[in-house]
Amino acid sequence: RLASMVVEALREKVDVPNPGLGFDRLSKFVSFDLEDAEWTNFVRATVDAFFDNDLFHTARLFFQDAKGSFGLSVSSSLDAHRQVCFAARGQTCSIAFYPRKGIICYGSEQAAVKAGLNYENPGDSKNVARNAHDEKDNAVRLDLDDLGGEICLLDWGYAGNDKPSISPPNRNLQVDKVMNNSVNLVLLHLSQVDSGKRLTKRLTPLEHNEFIKPLLDDCADPVLLDIRDIPRVCQQIQDDWQTVGLNRMTAWNLTSCIRERMQAIVDGKIKHNGGTIDILVTGCEVSLWLAEQFVSDLQKCFPLLYLKAVSSNKLLGLFGQELSMPAIGHPYSQKSMDMQDPIVIIVSHSGGTFGPLACSNLLQSFSTSIFTVTSEWDTQIGKQLRSMYSDDLLSSRIFSTEVGVRPAEPCSVSVAATHQLLTNIFEHICITLIGDPHFQHASGSTVTDRDLQVLERCNQDNIKALEDIVGVDKNGNEIHQARSQTERELRSAGDLWAEHILENAKAYIMSFVYVVATVTSGFPLISAVAKACGLSGSEGYFYIIRFLDALIYFWLPQINITIIRLFQGRNLRHRMVGRCVVIGDVPWVAQSAEAFLSKIFACSYSIAGLNVLSGNPADHLVHRHTHRVVRGSLLVCGRPDGRLPALTSLEASTCLSVNQASSIQSMGGTCESITIG
Repeated sequence: RLASMVVEALREKVDVPNPGLGFDRLSKFVSFDLEDAEWTNFVRATVDAFFDNDLFHTARLFFQDAKGSFGLSVSSSLDAHRQVCFAARGQTCSIAFYPRKGIICYGSEQAAVKAGLNYENPGDSKNVARNAHDEKDNAVRLDLDDLGGEICLLDWGYAGNDKPSISPPNRNLQVDKVMNNSVNLVLLHLSQVDSGKRLTKRLTPLEHNEFIKPLLDDCADPVLLDIRDIPRVCQQIQDDWQTVGLNRMTAWNLTSCIRERMQAIVDGKIKHNGGTIDILVTGCEVSLWLAEQFVSDLQKCFPLLYLKAVSSNKLLGLFGQELSMPAIGHPYSQKSMDMQDPIVIIVSHSGGTFGPLACSNLLQSFSTSIFTVTSEWDTQIGKQLRSMYSDDLLSSRIFSTEVGVRPAEPCSVSVAATHQLLTNIFEHICITLIGDPHFQHASGSTVTDRDLQVLERCNQDNIKALEDIVGVDKNGNEIHQARSQTERELRSAGDLWAEHILENAKAYIMSFVYVVATVTSGFPLISAVAKACGLSGSEGYFYIIRFLDALIYFWLPQINITIIRLFQGRNLRHRMVGRCVVIGDVPWVAQSAEAFLSKIFACSYSIAGLNVLSGNPADHLVHRHTHRVVRGSLLVCGRPDGRLPALTSLEASTCLSVNQASSIQSMGGTCESITIG
């Protein structure tokens, strides 16, 4: 009725000879022809929008035609005091409720909304904490459905009513209460498929939950904290593997999947071809490099199995797009990969990286046996797998390092922990396959019980080696000085290389002080000496003195660097330029170390920065980097233990690569090299 009245009123206005500037502009988009329905439709749409387009309905309209991935927070200056709307599709979004603290946290990372666990109650803690032992006051988290898309409205302006302030088109939706009934919550699934779970079944308890790890407290040096945590974390993973817990239950489920797959191979139900994949391992960046080494070792032990390590981004490009994106330079395509229910292991320490997370959804259409190696039970990938399988411990598909969220960008403890856990998984797979003669024959096993015994001994001895390297024992205590020789030697080498890198910055400061002091006082060095000797008034020496002072100003940075090197006893032949560090080791170690060191210097000033490269000394290090060797280049190589017969040739190859790099000399100087092993 209101729309009809508006139409009639506007029609009367149009009949006026000069209806106004607004009508002139509107006429460019809407026909004023009284016989045309466009005018009436426009008015009706405008009236409907005025009454219906609140925050919730606006987000709903947006997603009807939107293409892409979105994580939205929608608010309005008119409703900011009572409402906020969140939406997710293709982008994760989590909302945490802290009734006892009166806080609601939201973010795209699950771990981010746990920030409320680390802070005391704001304001008058006596009032807000009076029900501290009431279960309904415990913090909980709601994860929006990012796969199908979901919109969430929080309304606290009308919490005393059963119905929140919401426009008529959405008033049929169910209204739930959170924050001790002080906030109304309305959810809308954008996909046709609704999980049908009640809100209480979707909420994840954040307090009194053994699987939820709180965020670490702030510290001055998170990188150092991660490094000192490595022995403790690795020992904890080994101890956990020996007890009944999350990892052991997940290993039991992995064993069941492997046995089922191997039995199908033995029975001839699975025919191997060039594209067959028995076990697919995927990840991104550091996780992928670890996965590649894991698959490489497993393939050598079982040469008749078909194992692949593929980047999550390549899988998404091949199978997750309407138009397949070719993996140029790699032998992967939709036809070359026979994805007949392979066993999938997704390696992602954060559990929320876009590529692996998207693969956890994508690969559900190819496999019913998907596992993940991550930092804790409570991750985005873990949530996806729990929704795919039963949400109980007996159906667990999550291998956890229990490291939790580590805010330091350079990866150290996360890499060591993931490698430790993959080692345990490797041993478990080997035991499963060699324990059955039929499986052993079908997989072409080359590994023996004796090999696994040696590997497990090295695995346990590795903890002591880690303690000697970082100077902290598995309990987090600093080790005795007598045992810290390895750490002191590494720190000594690091201090020397740090002086190489910082010499330019120190020389810059010295040059600044000299220039300011001499120009301000009017007495450069030679002029001051000449005056002290009574030569400043002599015309014969005037230009010579000024010329020498000019040379000092010109060569001042080089002079200061030489002074620093003489004072510190360092090599004088090194070039006086920015430094380059080359890391040589097996691919996953070299790439991980390169990423670690380059991220350490990511925010450094250019005068105190360095360039980081990596290569394999047994392969392409010589070809890729030795032509770049100059005086002062820094080369560090991991050295295999040549005392083991299997590594004797590899150690010799590594030493040969280092010698070749060091043989490139200029003016009697070459690169500075260190081997560690």
